[in-house]
Amino acid sequence: MPHETPTSLPRRTLLGAGLSLGLAAPALGQLPGSQTVTFIGWSNSDAVQTAIREQITSFMAASGLRVAHQHFPWNSYRTALLSRMLGEGPADVIWLSDAWLPEFAEAGWITPINDIAALMRFEADTRAACLAGMSHRGQQYGLGYYADNMVFLYNARILERAGFAEPPKTWEEVVHQAQVIRRRGLSAQPLAMPLGATPWLIEIISTLVFSFGGSFVDAAGEAVMAQRPETRAALEFLAHTILHERLIPADAVNTSEDDALEAFGWGQHAFAILPTYRMRFLNNAARFREAGQFRVALMPNGGEATGHDTCGWVRMYAMTSAAAANIDRLRNATAFMEAFGGRDETGEYRMAKRLLFHAGVPFCPTPLYQDPEVIDYITEWSRAGNMVLRRQMDSVRTKDTIAPWFGNWQALTDPIWQAICQGTLSPETGLRMASEAWAGLRRARR
Repeated sequence: MPHETPTSLPRRTLLGAGLSLGLAAPALGQLPGSQTVTFIGWSNSDAVQTAIREQITSFMAASGLRVAHQHFPWNSYRTALLSRMLGEGPADVIWLSDAWLPEFAEAGWITPINDIAALMRFEADTRAACLAGMSHRGQQYGLGYYADNMVFLYNARILERAGFAEPPKTWEEVVHQAQVIRRRGLSAQPLAMPLGATPWLIEIISTLVFSFGGSFVDAAGEAVMAQRPETRAALEFLAHTILHERLIPADAVNTSEDDALEAFGWGQHAFAILPTYRMRFLNNAARFREAGQFRVALMPNGGEATGHDTCGWVRMYAMTSAAAANIDRLRNATAFMEAFGGRDETGEYRMAKRLLFHAGVPFCPTPLYQDPEVIDYITEWSRAGNMVLRRQMDSVRTKDTIAPWFGNWQALTDPIWQAICQGTLSPETGLRMASEAWAGLRRARR
C-alpha cells in the first residue's frame, strides 16, 4: 500500500492486534499526542472555505490534533489526487467524488469503513442515495461531504414580463417560452447551460439524457448509449437548441459552471441548469441584481418521458489505505471523519449545517430535515421552493457510467459532447464513438 513504513501493519492485522474499531477513536479531546491529519480537498468558494476553516479550528481544539489542509483546483483535482495516491506526498482523508470511487477502491488507495463502528453509527441517519453513492461492491467507503443534483432554475421576473404564469414542464415548452422571451427582447439567449470541459460536463449531459428517459449503460455494465433512441434524442435536442434555435449561447462549450452562474445571476438568461446549492448565491441581494427572482422547477422532460429525472451525485470523505495501515493514523483519521462527515464533539452534524448556512450546500444526514433552523434557511433561499426540491430528489438518478474506468472514459468523451454541441459531430456518430470507448476500456479491465 502507498505510504507504508517499516513499522506500519496491514489494516486487518491492526484489528487483530487489539485496536477496537467499535470504539475506534477515543472521545474527542482524549487522543494522544499532537499528530497531524492530512486532509486533501478541492479548491472551493470562499463560503465553503470559511465553513471548513471553522470546523478545522473546532476539531483541533477538541481533539488535540493538527490538520494539514491541502486543496487543488476542481478542474484538475482528479489528476492531482492520482499523483498523491501514487506516492507524491501524504494523505489521510480525501474528498472523493462518487464517480471516482470504483477506480480508487479497486486500485487499493482507499479503505472501506464497514468495520469501523465509530463511523458506521451514522449509517441509519444517512440518505439511501448517499449510502449507494458511497458504496462499491457491497462496501461503504466514506461519509458524506454533501449530496446534490442538477435543477432547472428560472427567473420569475422575466417569465412574468414574457406573459407566462408558470415555468415550462417539458423541453418543448422551454423552447417555446425561450422563443417568446427572445422576441420580446428580454434575453438574447434565454437558456444558460455550462458545457465547458470541466468535471461538470458529464453531469449536465447525463441530466439531459435522463430527462429524455435515456441511458448510457445497462444494468450489466454494457454500453447501450448508441442503441437508445432516447439518448440520441437528448443530444439531438441539445445540438438543435444551440445551432439552429440559438437559444443557448454559441460559446457554451467554453462556459464554466461559474460563468453560467454569473450570467444567469445578472439577468442575461431566463433559464439555467445548475446544482441546487447555487440557489443560495443567486438569491443573495448583496451579490446579484436579480436576487429574489430565482425559482426552481422540476427538470423538464423530453420525448416520450413522463418523469422529471435529473442527475445527482455524492461527494464524500474517504480514508486512504495508507492511513488505515498505521494504528495512529487510522485512529486520527477516524476522529476527523467523525467530526466532519458525522456528528462532532457538540453531538450535532455541525459541519453539514455550516456548509448549508455558509454556502447552501445540501446534505446527507436525514435528521437535518426536521431541524427548524435548516427548514427556515432552505425556505428563505429557495423562495419557498422546498417541496419542489424534495419532489425533484425523488427523481434523482446517479450517473450510470460510474465504473473503475469512468475517469478515463470521461476524458475521452468530453471532446465528443462538445463536438456535438459545435456541430462538427453528429449525435449518432458521437454516441457510437463514446460507446466504443466504453467497451474498449471495459475490456481492458477484465
